[in-house]
Formats: sequence, C-alpha cells, structure tokens
Amino acid sequence: YNEYKSYLSFLSLMVIMLTVILPLIASLFPTIATSCKTVNGVHGACKLRLNYFTLAGSHNAGAGAYGLMYWYSGGVAPSCNIRNQDKSITEQLELGIRYFDFDVSYLDTSSSDWWEKGIVLVHCNDNTCAYSRSLKRAMKEIDTFMGKQRDAVVVLRFKDHPSATRDKIGANLKTEVEQELRHVKLSNDANPYLKDAINRNRRLFVFANGGFHPQLPLLPLRQVESYARAYRSENCFTSDDIVNALLKDSRAKSSTYPLQVDWYSTGLCLWDQAGYCDGTMLHRLVDVNKKMVQKVHRPINLVLIDYVGKGNIRLSDIVREINDYNVYMF
Repeated sequence: YNEYKSYLSFLSLMVIMLTVILPLIASLFPTIATSCKTVNGVHGACKLRLNYFTLAGSHNAGAGAYGLMYWYSGGVAPSCNIRNQDKSITEQLELGIRYFDFDVSYLDTSSSDWWEKGIVLVHCNDNTCAYSRSLKRAMKEIDTFMGKQRDAVVVLRFKDHPSATRDKIGANLKTEVEQELRHVKLSNDANPYLKDAINRNRRLFVFANGGFHPQLPLLPLRQVESYARAYRSENCFTSDDIVNALLKDSRAKSSTYPLQVDWYSTGLCLWDQAGYCDGTMLHRLVDVNKKMVQKVHRPINLVLIDYVGKGNIRLSDIVREINDYNVYMF
C-alpha cells in the first residue's frame, strides 16, 4: 500500500511539473519555434525561398518614427525633406511593413534622455544629419511584435550612414541588434526556405553595408535596386520605368540578389510626393512583378515607400496580391 501511495505521489508531482513548471520554462525561452502554416499571412508561401517572396518596405523607416527630428545642435530639422515617415515602428508593422530601411549614425555619449549613446536612427544630407531615437528602441518594438506574430518574416537594411561613423557602427551593430531580441532569432542564411526560417524561429534578417564588415548572423548587403528619381510634379513611375531600371543590372537574373523597387522620389516635400504616388498608382507594382517573372523568372522582393500610412491603399494589400501570384507561379 505504501509503495502504491508513493507511486500516486510521484504521478501527482509529474502532473504539477507538466501544468505549472513547463509553462514557466516556456515563458523564459520564448524563441521556441513553431510549424510554418503561413508567412506574413500568405497561405502556401512556406514552400518559397525568401528571394521568391515580396515584402512591403518603409524607406528611411526611422526618420520620423519618433516624431520630429533634430539637428545635433538641438534645433528642429525641417520635416519637408527630412522626415520620411510619421508612424512608429510598431504602427508600421501593424500596417503590414516587413522591410525596414534604416539610415544610422553613432553617438559617443549620452547627454539627455533624447541623446542616447550608441547607434541612432538618422536622415543625412551631405554628411549633415538629423537625428531620431536610438536603434535599440526600434529593435525592441520589432522583437515585441514578432513575438506576437509568429508567422512574421522581417528584413532590416543598414546601408546609408555618415562615413565618419562607419567603424563605430560596424563594431557595435551586431551587439545592439541582438541584445534586444527576446522572441526571435537572426537568420544566418540570406535566402532560406521560408518554412525553415519559421520552423527554426530565425525569422529576422539583417543585411548590412559591406563597409560595416558584417559577420554572421549579420548578412552582407547585396541587392539590385530600381533607384528613385527627382520629380517636381505629380508624375509617378510607370511599370516599364521600374522594370527597365531593374533589368539594366545584369545581376537581376540571379536569385542571389534581391530585387528592390524604390517607389519614392524627391523634388517636392516628401509628404506631398508620397500622396501623389502611394494611392491607386501602387497597383502598378502588380504589373511590375508579373513582367519581372516573365522576363527573368523571379519576382520583385522588396518595395520601399515614404509615409507608409498615407495612401488610401495599403502597400501591404498590394504585396499580398503579389505574393498570391508568387505562390501560384513558384
């Protein structure tokens, strides 16, 4: 009887461990992977590689994400040609943005709550920079969101920067990105199958300028861009403008290089220009994608726009249509 009673006590203890202790352990290690069913809400995309999928992107994503921007002297920078966004990083994610283009600099000291030491989000013209907030703040927002959205695949690009800060950015970028991650891990593969990225919870991709000497899990930045142009009217890109710009680069035929559409332009205030181009004209991107599939047998991968929430049509809705086509074709 005593042996039977001991056995029952043992079973009770095991039940307590399964119902109480294991969930506690799981909460301490939230990066446990899940099985791929959708990718950014797209059914059927688990079979695709990253470079056969399309992401909605935010140009200069940090420039305006925390409100007004400031010169280092403390003066307010003019929003007309400095701010590219007016939504927080979290709000951009909620609008379906999954590709963030970050211009960055480096601050050697902290002098107030605003001026935080380390890598900072900026928008620079001729090495004169307007400052936003720290990269760490943006990374926290991205990590928190991805912890809730388990099918989210997100790409970050670190390209433009003041040349004088290049070495310090390169020395600190990996640490400042990784130290804020609690719910997701960085991918060390530049073009995996999306099902593997999700199943292993390596859903965050960081591509960095070669001048930063990126080391794994940071990935060297290699891409084909359509590039923006200066407009001083309400003219926007035609689909042939974009296709021809991409095809000028012979690397467009290689799936090693992501294809990026720069759907933004300069000339007018950035807010005004986004208003002209980010409405119904966004649907031209569907045609761009179909033409690239016809000509080089691969889709566009990244689309960058200013002021992601301004248009009456969301870029993410256009990208969803593009990805449905990608799933069908590939």
